[in-house]
Amino acid sequence: MKRWIVLGILAAAGFAGYRVYDSRTAPVKRYEKFAEEILNRRYGVAEGMCDGLSKESLEESGTMEKIGAGPSMFQTLFPSRFDIRSKETDPDGGIALQTVQTVLWNPPGVESVMRPAMSAKMNQRVTLRKVGSEWKVTAFRNTFGSMGAWNGK
Repeated sequence: MKRWIVLGILAAAGFAGYRVYDSRTAPVKRYEKFAEEILNRRYGVAEGMCDGLSKESLEESGTMEKIGAGPSMFQTLFPSRFDIRSKETDPDGGIALQTVQTVLWNPPGVESVMRPAMSAKMNQRVTLRKVGSEWKVTAFRNTFGSMGAWNGK
């Protein structure tokens, strides 16, 4: 009987710990998903993750267009890598992230499904706020940082 009580206590503690962990990482996860949608030019989906940003304003901040010639220079996109440089919490509960999104891709003519040939660093500032039960993007700034051959770092 004592084992079941201990097991129940451990399960409850694990569940509570996960809820705390999830509440701290949920805004970052939302930002990463949002940034991937912008990269893949799915502005309608990205707009659904926003509060107060229009599809047109998101199109203006498109990652492919800021990197260079637009979609024509991207044959294969790989999952991005994210570096959260700073995280600030506003008094009203909003969160501002200063981040770098590393976009990885192969240009036309490069055939590799295992390893990207090119990378670009995008400097981003995003503000999120909890609306109902979801985190929503309320501001997004996307600026080009650098581009070059991908060296795996």
